[in-house]
Amino acid sequence: MSEFPQLSNRALKRLGFPSPHAYSPPEGPFYDPELYPNCTINLSIAENTLLSERLIEHFSRPITTLHTQHLRYRATLIKTTLPTVEDLLPEYINDHFNPRVLITRENSVTGPGIGALLAQLVWALAGEGEGVLMSVPFYDDYVRDISHPALASLVRADIPPDVHSLSEDVLPYLEAKLLDSQRIGIKIKALLIPNPHNPIPQVVPKEVITGYALLAQKYNLHLIVDEVYGLSTFHSAYPPARNVAFESVLTYDLPAIGVDPSRVHVLAGPTKDFGASGLKLGLLISPENPGLLKLLRPLFFATPISSVSDVLFARVLQDRSFVEQFLADNRAALAEAYEFVAEWLMFHNIEFTRANAGVFVVVNFAPFLARISPPSAYPIEKLDLGVAALLREGVFMKPTNLMADPIPTRFRLIFTQARGTMALALRRIERAFGVEPAPFRDVKIEEESIAFKPAVNGKKMRVNGH
Repeated sequence: MSEFPQLSNRALKRLGFPSPHAYSPPEGPFYDPELYPNCTINLSIAENTLLSERLIEHFSRPITTLHTQHLRYRATLIKTTLPTVEDLLPEYINDHFNPRVLITRENSVTGPGIGALLAQLVWALAGEGEGVLMSVPFYDDYVRDISHPALASLVRADIPPDVHSLSEDVLPYLEAKLLDSQRIGIKIKALLIPNPHNPIPQVVPKEVITGYALLAQKYNLHLIVDEVYGLSTFHSAYPPARNVAFESVLTYDLPAIGVDPSRVHVLAGPTKDFGASGLKLGLLISPENPGLLKLLRPLFFATPISSVSDVLFARVLQDRSFVEQFLADNRAALAEAYEFVAEWLMFHNIEFTRANAGVFVVVNFAPFLARISPPSAYPIEKLDLGVAALLREGVFMKPTNLMADPIPTRFRLIFTQARGTMALALRRIERAFGVEPAPFRDVKIEEESIAFKPAVNGKKMRVNGH
């Protein structure tokens, strides 16, 4: 019998990638008040369900814009006169981000989601073994997007726990890591920062983004700014100490501050703002680098935005009064949902990151972990015990040690579940750690009397701790 054909060298280098998360959610299905009331509530995925019914209602109107062209290849569709997201997404950015240079389909590239756009952008900017530099903590799936298909590496600049990771104080750490990397032969090609940040749920001050841009200029790097949460900002009773408004880097006069605008690239799109991440569309904006866009645009012919996503979101984006009202209502809903969880955390004297953006908070569960851990336990042992206790009660959250968080007892808690589901999740967390229940006002918990059963279809819910 002949030897089995070898994989390509590229594929062999990727075997085992991505490595499994140290903490994996249980196998589904996940909690649904009607379909799966006994299942785990997953608070680890950054999805916003607060206004989902409103968007479904808009989608459910009779579709009069569906055309036979939507059944054809995307290269055919975008050459028609039909309204498509190629034109409408730039208009969305112009309406809400106030760019200095008008965004058009010529100076941007649409693609099937922010992750896909970032992956192809890194492929264009960084070669195999070269680096994209970030400060910690960072959204862990950036590792996937930077590594595939480029085979580049996320290089992390570790920041001490007492240094605010969204302040100008991080810039010397970034520069030191850049120089250290180059000394050991890892060439840094780009800086990456999300604004608003993930997992820190805050808008990054303008002077910090400017510092990143100047650092990129000094060392001839690209700067990638992920602004996907740019319109998911809000005002609340519990703001961060630096409660600044979001300003897109597209509004900056980059030449005036000494930065070549051709090195600055922005990722943005409406799916987080509309709680519709599954529709997978986004925009890469680089107004002063037409060569880069010309290179990237054809890469999405084989992996295009679905025409179904296009026709649905094109209709939404054309309804500007709906968009304006939805964005305003989403901000209000985010603030209310955040305050509900913040007050629960304050009742339990749990430290958390004050938020003005996004759908999550970073929570330091050290006091809760201490209740179920031996005094001599190492931080990783406490996390293992904490995640296991949460799973036994039917909740999963992602520990931020997966995001290189320098504080080893923190979790990222998604607060944008429906109110009844969120209240039930908090009750389950209380039971997991044996603490008294916080008072809830005017909240109907969707399933308080049904006991959680840690098995689905005969499969045990498990934590995959390393």
